[in-house]
Amino acid sequence: MRVRKLSYTILLAWLVIASILPLIVFAEETSSITPQADAYVYEKYPSNNYGSETSIKVKSQSGSSKIGYILFNLTIPSNSQILDAKLKIYNNVGGTYSAEVCVYRVTESWNENDVTWNSRPALGEEYDCKTINSAGWWVFDITDLVQGWVNGSYENYGLALCSESSSEVQFYSKDYSDPSYHPVLEVTYQEPVTVTETVTVTVTETTTVANTTITETQTVSETITTTQTIYNTVTETVTTTVANTTYYTTIYETISPTYGNQTANYYTDLANQLVPLVMVIGVICTMLSLLLSATKGR
Repeated sequence: MRVRKLSYTILLAWLVIASILPLIVFAEETSSITPQADAYVYEKYPSNNYGSETSIKVKSQSGSSKIGYILFNLTIPSNSQILDAKLKIYNNVGGTYSAEVCVYRVTESWNENDVTWNSRPALGEEYDCKTINSAGWWVFDITDLVQGWVNGSYENYGLALCSESSSEVQFYSKDYSDPSYHPVLEVTYQEPVTVTETVTVTVTETTTVANTTITETQTVSETITTTQTIYNTVTETVTTTVANTTYYTTIYETISPTYGNQTANYYTDLANQLVPLVMVIGVICTMLSLLLSATKGR
């Protein structure tokens, strides 16, 4: 019957716990990013470029629609967790009006110096919408959009501002004279942390088979690399490296017949093994005796 000690069980349990143990770490960082490029396109003049204008104009009107485009150069590590991302943009049009403006993902590349209505890039999903009705700062929640850029779900071709109203909205662009009114992408994120630990564990296993006892000692060297993707709750990846495993085996065999024919058979076998040896020794002694006698006779 094979009996194992609890050493392997303890080691296995330790590895499982290390792989699923949650760790709460707060390493938040906030980055404020200004546009790399911005422009708007005008349906009435489909070949004109408005990449150097001080305003990004947006409206929806048959034959005179305007769409704004903004591109941000993200410098956030690709495996970061985006906690919050806001587009902050200043509308400089006052008065009494109401215009719903929505943020869309841009799915094609464009250049602010040559983008026109005719060459405008295609749009993807719609994100946050706001009803613009006054001058001042307006904030759009685009957390999911930025997360998609950072984790590589889609390419960062920027975002578009579209309106469903004929009332024109004019947001200050990056070319406006006062930088404090420029559009801003404010991103709060957490970076992952990598921790490496080396642990040496000695495991002893004892096995009993009939009257044979086998003791095995293994020295296991484990390198644990923990990649904590900081989502407040950390996921750990455990890599275990087992060094060259050496088995030290000592076999103890005990034969102790204690009753009946077992004892008789044991001594009978022993006598049968000794008889030939005794006979050989006797023959050698006899030959030596004869040789010595013959030598003295001379």
